[in-house]
Amino acid sequence: MDSEAFAESLAYPQVKKRAVASRSFRVKINPSNGNTFNSGSTINIDLPGNLAGQYYNSNQMYLKFSITPTADLRLDRGGALSFIKRIQIQTAGAQIYDLNNWNVLATALMDTDSTSEYKANGGSIMMGTLGDQLQGEQLTAGTPRIFCVPLILNPLALTTPHRLIPAFSLSSIQFKITLESGVVAGKSDADNNTYTAKDVELVSLMTELSPGAQAQIDQLTGRKYNILATSYINSQANLVATNTGLTANLGVSVSSLERIFVIHRNHTTEFNCFNLGNRAKASLKQFQFLINSENYPQRPIEVSGQSAEAYAEMLIADHALVDFKKGGSVNNGFEPHNGLVGGPVAGATTAGFSALSGTCPGLAKSACFTIDTPAGTTAGTVAASGAANADAVASNIGTFLCACEFESGLSDGKSSHIYSGISTIASTVQYIGTYANTSPSCAVDFFSQYTLLMTLDMAGSGVFAVSV
Repeated sequence: MDSEAFAESLAYPQVKKRAVASRSFRVKINPSNGNTFNSGSTINIDLPGNLAGQYYNSNQMYLKFSITPTADLRLDRGGALSFIKRIQIQTAGAQIYDLNNWNVLATALMDTDSTSEYKANGGSIMMGTLGDQLQGEQLTAGTPRIFCVPLILNPLALTTPHRLIPAFSLSSIQFKITLESGVVAGKSDADNNTYTAKDVELVSLMTELSPGAQAQIDQLTGRKYNILATSYINSQANLVATNTGLTANLGVSVSSLERIFVIHRNHTTEFNCFNLGNRAKASLKQFQFLINSENYPQRPIEVSGQSAEAYAEMLIADHALVDFKKGGSVNNGFEPHNGLVGGPVAGATTAGFSALSGTCPGLAKSACFTIDTPAGTTAGTVAASGAANADAVASNIGTFLCACEFESGLSDGKSSHIYSGISTIASTVQYIGTYANTSPSCAVDFFSQYTLLMTLDMAGSGVFAVSV
């Protein structure tokens, strides 16, 4: 009988236990450096410390603000994520997190990890995303729009496994949020478009334990709280037009490097195009990384045709190669309908359609993931009802990005008790990319994800310390 077990549905003695005595409540924290902010300025928000028995729930924390543009502004497809260029988190003079081009990474991961249904529903209401287009909501000059943006992609929100963040540190946790310029945040016909951000609030759910419950936690931990989390570093390089190779030093020195995203964007920022989410393939043929003279992976990742191998490797880096339910929206490009099956129809009046609708015969999806030099000027337009197909315009926005995995198969990125990234401490990390001689001039962003340890020793310094 020892080798036999009852099904879970018959395990009557196993029931949930009541949680320790606690209460949850919502707080709103205003900036410490003003009430009104302009594009390019920095918002300072301090999460109070010295709150006995209280914890921040970073997975239930968002930034609320109102945006009023000076000219009509079409948001990039990350919606209100586009307004946040950089996020820094500090405490007691120590840097916990600093990510430049935060909106570039957020827009990319919204493409790979969120579904079109989310963008059309919750994302649309909170952040101004759209479900079936490569652009965001249209903002009208002088008209305010209130947004709520989850504070994602930082170590407080990426604890592994999920941990509440103690609010009883002797020092506050300081957020410095730098706003993006009006020209880059979206597409506008005005070459000097700016905006005003008002009514900024950081909204967070707090959990407060009873004194007895907190005493139990103190006894279990010895008043030393270790929190493992993942974080990101941004590095940048320039790809010169027509170059056939790019070698870039990333300057990543961490004990556990887990994955690196590579994003190419048009080098020239223009006021009449999308900048954040218009990602180019840039005639990339293959790439790999060099760490202390060892290649990762040993054979380069090929980028050719439909970039199938590059996308497969990106899914591996996301631990989702065999997750057939994983959402994404990289193929939301638009192409007009050009007649029925069998060829174009003279004088056809069938309207254009989105790549997701599939309501017209002869469905053609935009190859937006493989565009080498995307102009980024339009997400496409659908012909009006009864108009000729020639009135529909195809999108010319690119969605390409690639990634490389550095964790070993011991954890597969999903283990609850081990992590297994590559140590790059005192190492040189280089990107080695090979391009066709038709490569355009591009800015290349590298986002390196790694594991860090945040420690709060209330029997010692009483403030957070970070080790990577």
